[in-house]
Amino acid sequence: MFSFFRKKDQDGNEVLTQTAPITVTAGHEGIATQSRPFGPETIIPLAAESTEPQHDAQQYDLSLLKIEVQSNHDSLSAAEEQAAMLHANSQLSAAISILEADRPEFIGQRRLEPWLMLFELYQQQDNREAFDALALEFVMTFEKTPPIWRQHSQHQAQPASTSAYYAFPAKLGIETIEKEAKQFLALRKKNPNIRVDFSKMQKIDALGAAELVAVLPRRNKEQGQLQLIGAQNLITLTSNKIEVGRRIPAEAPFWLLLIEIHQILGQQEAFENLAVDYAITYEVSPPSWDIAQAPKDSQQIALDEAKARAELANEANQEAQLIGIITADQPQLIQKIADLVNDQSLTTLDFSRIDRIDFESAGHILNLAMTWLQQGKQIRIININELVLGLLRVMGIADMLQMERRK
Repeated sequence: MFSFFRKKDQDGNEVLTQTAPITVTAGHEGIATQSRPFGPETIIPLAAESTEPQHDAQQYDLSLLKIEVQSNHDSLSAAEEQAAMLHANSQLSAAISILEADRPEFIGQRRLEPWLMLFELYQQQDNREAFDALALEFVMTFEKTPPIWRQHSQHQAQPASTSAYYAFPAKLGIETIEKEAKQFLALRKKNPNIRVDFSKMQKIDALGAAELVAVLPRRNKEQGQLQLIGAQNLITLTSNKIEVGRRIPAEAPFWLLLIEIHQILGQQEAFENLAVDYAITYEVSPPSWDIAQAPKDSQQIALDEAKARAELANEANQEAQLIGIITADQPQLIQKIADLVNDQSLTTLDFSRIDRIDFESAGHILNLAMTWLQQGKQIRIININELVLGLLRVMGIADMLQMERRK
């Protein structure tokens, strides 16, 4: 995929510049995938201004482009563009060489881009000595605080929770219970420690109750532990379907489910009272309390549920974070970005932990950006490192979305 943007040549005429991956010999961290080099030969005169036929073997029909070409007066320098593209191709040493060679051009200017690019490159190379030396020069030039060295721990993802999570739907009955039971059992097989969420449940029939009794394990039968969320909601729904002394066989699953829920929660007194009522109603022996389950008071049960909800909220926040590098062979972050934007008209994406985006993935983001514009979505990307921001500027994405560099 290629991106085009207008520039002016030495004579002041507008030309169309192709931004393609760059082949640079400095640094040997990777091999550029595009054989066409970045240079004068990639500058293609606009059709209206061309007086000579094009003999290049690689022709571009600009009428097929779906990208509106606009003049950008706040463009990057050639060295900055090349550094951003080399970084996208994971050629950090080559990007540093390009910017270092351009020092005579920017050293006396109060232009932040090349400085911030170098800071980020030294950071990603873990070159603290060069970073600190650049910081001293930065202070002398700009008379303000330079970027701060980031410890590696800031870029490490938090370990995943050891507990799985399963939420039962609003309606649990003959139409849905078989599918739900299979999915729950499959998850329990992979991870016996499960948070089971009944908060959304609004309706349950006798078959649904019977299946829950079968799939909700007691601690003495299974290794692992269940943590119930929204248990009171299920207790309320089920309690309304039974009555002491009303011996209706179809109601027995509701009794047994209530008894099992009290057992899992650790509500021994409520369990024993309900077990006696069940025995009286159906003239059977009452179920026995599982001695492996430690009794809990209502305060402890409430604290356990509050803790489980807080952990879920924290995990959801971590799941929404964008961490690492976005590359063609790891497209899950692109999908995550699309998912975060999908159902919202206004979205803020935090790129503070995105180190790099490769050229192909930037192309996918460009396509998404054009779609979001057509849908009227407002997207704001914050905390972008200077090299990723440079790539997004070269690709024209920064003209479509709101961008804020890392502070």
